[in-house]
Amino acid sequence: MLIRTKQFYIAFLLIFSIGFIFQSCSKDCDCNNDLLDKTSDYELNKEIIKTNCSNFATGFETVFRDFPEQSDSASAASLLQATIETVRFFNDESGYFFGETYNAWMIAHATKPELIGTYRFDKQDINGKYYVRDMVEAIKYKGFGFVDYYFENPETGASTKKLSFVKAIPVVEFFIGSGFYDYQFDKFYTHEDKALVLTETVTISMAEGLSGLFTRLNDSLLSITYCRSFIDHIRFFDNKSGYFFVYDFNGVNIAHGTQKDLQGKNLWDYQDSRGNYVLRDMIDIVKTDGSGLYDYYWNNPLSGNEEAKKSFVIKIPGYDYFIGSGIYVE
Repeated sequence: MLIRTKQFYIAFLLIFSIGFIFQSCSKDCDCNNDLLDKTSDYELNKEIIKTNCSNFATGFETVFRDFPEQSDSASAASLLQATIETVRFFNDESGYFFGETYNAWMIAHATKPELIGTYRFDKQDINGKYYVRDMVEAIKYKGFGFVDYYFENPETGASTKKLSFVKAIPVVEFFIGSGFYDYQFDKFYTHEDKALVLTETVTISMAEGLSGLFTRLNDSLLSITYCRSFIDHIRFFDNKSGYFFVYDFNGVNIAHGTQKDLQGKNLWDYQDSRGNYVLRDMIDIVKTDGSGLYDYYWNNPLSGNEEAKKSFVIKIPGYDYFIGSGIYVE
């Protein structure tokens, strides 16, 4: 009888322990599933540099094709440098662009202009890695790619681990690149937060890039023409619903990525289906705060229907224009 009692007690403890472990695992799994639905800092930064490089590469490719007088090596390199020179992103402004030829000649660099004109195929980082060769190989065989290496961080001056993305500009046989330093991140983002951070970052970058382009052209009508060309084919997000639009402070559309029929039209009095004066509100945000988010309803190019949208708008430095982009909210 005593033996049976002990056996029953042991069996009870075993079943209780298994149940407790299963419950704990279920809770852990729920937490892990929650994390699986979110994006890490690392993955978000990868998406930012990939999107930013792809956007600018697409812009340059279109401009050089539309305006062949800018596509000879010297003119193209000069235009590239002028456009990327003042672009900075990430909270510490350690994000910037560089440009090289398919043959590894540096033709543009935002933070180290002294490198322009140098041959870099044999360049090694502090660990002896021929990282420029890896970039050239990625461009040669795929047209794009990620490359990790060590490079001087402009914020600290120290040689730091970096991950860069490079993207080809085929018409001139250049490639553009950008990256981020240090990989130790512990923040996670929901799908919407990720999309908004990405939207804000690439829109700020494009605002600064267009400012440099306008200054280089030094002609308002020519700047409008080039602006329309630059953003014409840029699309981002997996479903390609991301695009840019540019307006002046009077509500006149300067350029639009998906609705060319709006270009040159004044939308000051335009109201969405909820009665929002969209352009007036955006201009007020830009004039008051310089930048900000705005909720309204707009045509979704994917569905053809007016849908809820949240856009980030920001003044183009030095000009009475603003640029915006946004996400369609489900």
